[in-house]
Amino acid sequence: MDIGIFGLGQCGKTTIFSLLTGVSTENEVHRNESVHGIAKIYDERVVELSKIFNPKKTIFANLSFIDIPAFDLSLNSKEKNKIFQFIQNSDAILMILRGFSDDSVAWAEGTGNVLDQFELIKSEFLIRDIEVVENRIARLEENKKKKKPTKEEEREEELLRDISVAFESEKYISQMGLDGKDLKILGSLALFTAKPIIVVTNLDEDEFTDKNYPKRGELIEKVRGNGFSFIEICGKMEKEISNLDEEDKKMFMEDLGINETGIERLSKVVYEHIGLISFLTVGEDEVRAWTIEKDLTAKEAAGKIHSDLEKHFIKAEKIAYDEFMKYKNMSEAKKEGAVKIVGKDEIVYDGDILHIRANA
Repeated sequence: MDIGIFGLGQCGKTTIFSLLTGVSTENEVHRNESVHGIAKIYDERVVELSKIFNPKKTIFANLSFIDIPAFDLSLNSKEKNKIFQFIQNSDAILMILRGFSDDSVAWAEGTGNVLDQFELIKSEFLIRDIEVVENRIARLEENKKKKKPTKEEEREEELLRDISVAFESEKYISQMGLDGKDLKILGSLALFTAKPIIVVTNLDEDEFTDKNYPKRGELIEKVRGNGFSFIEICGKMEKEISNLDEEDKKMFMEDLGINETGIERLSKVVYEHIGLISFLTVGEDEVRAWTIEKDLTAKEAAGKIHSDLEKHFIKAEKIAYDEFMKYKNMSEAKKEGAVKIVGKDEIVYDGDILHIRANA
């Protein structure tokens, strides 16, 4: 799964990408290509389990991020379409809004605060999708003159017409409550307004500490009204934290009254908003968090480890992390009956510790 990081010029988008992934693109000021990077999803449960099992390897879950070139109203159609292509190929969108004050850095054209940027980006996504939906309806209508439509094509047209009505009131597809089957029908169109969106305001230190900056209240109301996720961070502060050693980092964060960095919080918010959870595997060789979608079964989760485990699945041993931490010893947990033997249809929940049994 790829999360596209998108924003207007001078919003601090690439700084946040670099902090998330460790990939530096600071010297690429006029970059017009996307850059990929992998971000670790920090998980205290993995840390605590590693203290218990002392494994050879500790592996956190991760997510793939794409730093998309900055969007500018002055771009020509070809340049805009190229940027839209990067968004189209993303499974979710991290929308970065500039909130920080800096007289030496000009605001993006047509904006002067976070709300201006939000409305501009939201409108651009909507305009693009209106065009895609209208063109697809026209093609379906044309195809009906040549041959009888399939049931899926009939359902697609019905959905697209409902979406057109929703667009008239600037409603995003993500607000329409469509089920997975309907979203799959629309999948080939890669509609921006159907993608999960996380809004990030990049603030200066005073704004972040005081939780006060122009248009904040209105922005939060709009974000929540659209069903997007929201988080505030200070990119400059996060950069300072990232350059500290562990001891100084801990002291600095204690002084700020925080127990995790903004980048750690951001990665978790993204993870949760796009509907992902982690299950855990433990042992002397490795303690690891595995990324899966919500509501997967034990058999499907086994396939995330290796396709053969899903193919030859027999049973799984399962215990919730919080339950395991009462014992901090797997043998003791089994002795007390806390470890369950479950079948292929058992739903896996966030923090479940699994051991898969499969035929060789």
